[in-house]
Amino acid sequence: MPVWLELGAVAMCLPAWFLAGRLAQQIKLPLITGYLVAGAVSGPSLLQLFRANGLASLGFVDHTCLGVIALAAGAELRVSELKKTKRQVVCITLGISLLSWLAVFMAMMMLIPFLPFLQHRTHQQQQAVASLAGTLAIARSPASAIAVMRECDAKGPFCSTVMAVVVVKDVLLFVCLAMNLEFANMAMVAAPQGFNVSHMLQPALSVLVSMGLGTVGGAALGALLNAKPATLPRPFAVLGRSLPQPVIASWKPAAVLVAAAATFFSAVSFTAEPLLACVVAGLITTNRRSAKNAHEQLTGCLSQLMPIVYVVFFGLAGASLKLGSFVGSLWVAAILCLVRVGGIWGGCWLGCWLGGTPAEHRRQMWYGMITQAGVAMGLAKTVAVRFPEWGPDFATLMVRVLIVSIALVHVGGQN
Repeated sequence: MPVWLELGAVAMCLPAWFLAGRLAQQIKLPLITGYLVAGAVSGPSLLQLFRANGLASLGFVDHTCLGVIALAAGAELRVSELKKTKRQVVCITLGISLLSWLAVFMAMMMLIPFLPFLQHRTHQQQQAVASLAGTLAIARSPASAIAVMRECDAKGPFCSTVMAVVVVKDVLLFVCLAMNLEFANMAMVAAPQGFNVSHMLQPALSVLVSMGLGTVGGAALGALLNAKPATLPRPFAVLGRSLPQPVIASWKPAAVLVAAAATFFSAVSFTAEPLLACVVAGLITTNRRSAKNAHEQLTGCLSQLMPIVYVVFFGLAGASLKLGSFVGSLWVAAILCLVRVGGIWGGCWLGCWLGGTPAEHRRQMWYGMITQAGVAMGLAKTVAVRFPEWGPDFATLMVRVLIVSIALVHVGGQN
């Protein structure tokens, strides 16, 4: 089916997906739950508004959405604010990251007999996949944390520390994922020939190239957002005066969208890690010194983009779910979710203790680190694309874990 027909199907489904998200909110569930369910209903497993090969042809839409989501994650890291509580933030981030990764890695290794897509892999390959699962366990959604705090008008040292940990942890996550993807690729492809020095240097080189591309993308986006009509080349200035005001007002969000997509696909062309590149681009843009309101400029543009990005991304993610195998191993996802929560609790307690965080914060911090959303889903889909033999099954398992964690937080919030 031509790609423009698939794009037409997305446009046709958007109002229904959007409505499903609002209905989910009415029953106190996150928006993304409604998007996922509506997407699953419209996908190949039920209404068949999309075909499996048609969804594959929409990969560029997925990648553009992923680029914006990653850029938004990097945009939340403000270096100036980290200096106030850097010891606490570093200790808590490392505690949660290490213990949640270790807990999920060990659980995955023990659950391999119940995961068909891993049973016939070598021990080294199984370890690589388990490490990827542990890395995804680190993810926590900055966007959802910000939304909850704004909705509750939450302020104070505790909220500032939670937000800083969430953002720093997600930036660390992208670096760890870039390394893990390269190691997983070596385990799947290069294992029969054995490892050498060049294999060990490849992940580090990939991270460096990604950071370089992200720096260039962030600098370019910052220059665009800083541009004044008087500084634009004459043809653009003339065009700007002839366009309606609403069109002129929307050019900066469009610039953010284009910059995120360009950074993502540039990293792909250099065989680097596109999500890490986009995170760095967001970090560079929001912390540039050439504009006093750099963070507000970028977040203002993202606030206009993110609603439609989330609808499209999670709707397509739901459409691509393999519903036939989704429920079958839900108990495995529940175990992984509970193990992850245990790792987060232990990591929070250890990090708070090492960082000298007040005792009351130690008892409450862990609960703010459970929910996963766009970042975790995006990373799972990245693995699915990178490793087509087993990646889709891995991504389906991680989506199960994500949904169980959302349900767990929902039930906990009701009690």
